[in-house]
Amino acid sequence: MRSSQYPDNAGKSASQSKELFRSTDEFGEVIVSQQGEKRVLSFASSLQQSSLLIERPHYLMHEYTRIMLLGLLFVKPQHITVLGLGGGGLVHCLHHFYPRVSLQVVELRQLVIDVAYEWFDLPENYQLQVTCQDAFDYLGKAPESSTNLILSDLYEADGMSQVQVQLLFIDNVYKVLDENGWLVINFHYLPDENSDLMQHVMQQFNEVIVCDVFKGNWVLFCGKSPCELSKQELKSYVKQLAQKFEMPLMYYFKQMRKLV
Repeated sequence: MRSSQYPDNAGKSASQSKELFRSTDEFGEVIVSQQGEKRVLSFASSLQQSSLLIERPHYLMHEYTRIMLLGLLFVKPQHITVLGLGGGGLVHCLHHFYPRVSLQVVELRQLVIDVAYEWFDLPENYQLQVTCQDAFDYLGKAPESSTNLILSDLYEADGMSQVQVQLLFIDNVYKVLDENGWLVINFHYLPDENSDLMQHVMQQFNEVIVCDVFKGNWVLFCGKSPCELSKQELKSYVKQLAQKFEMPLMYYFKQMRKLV
């Protein structure tokens, strides 16, 4: 599910939005609204879970999702796993620019999946598989070394899911990634480097990089194998990705710093 952070150039305020859909499941309400050219998903709070441009759904509105794309610097994926669907912003983007890459999406709520297809034009394609399952359970049962890149963005109505801070969650991610795989995880706050979680992450992964999203979120990049590209090679690749996505990725790249 999507993060609580509002996107850049948010446009009309929530008070000017038009509600299009509202329903409830065992986890609470799911609301779809229209704000100018944007379609917005929320879970009955003031926090946005997703925000998509109707005419350009592959363009990422939320800053943290753009930063998560920098995980593509470290792998040339054939298979990507996305934990948390929301309105499908990251999925739209990845499927649009990498149509031949297999995408496995894991979403806890069937209602959210249904809404993503009906209101957010989630693509229906054999390369895109959406599974309704708890991400923790999915990772526990997934085959070892079965994916190249995991993008984890697990959020609930009031903030980040506690699943993302469990040590066993990190262990299961590590198991599912191949030998050169990377985890990219969106935190609402960055755990203290001396915390059990961060110490465990830094012990498991050979390279750990963090980027502050400036509005409350932190994105952590964790590699099973260290990146072999030089800084100059990385900069060149960022420029290519920035042109490809038409997003200011070099600005975000400059904010990244190594923890390990």
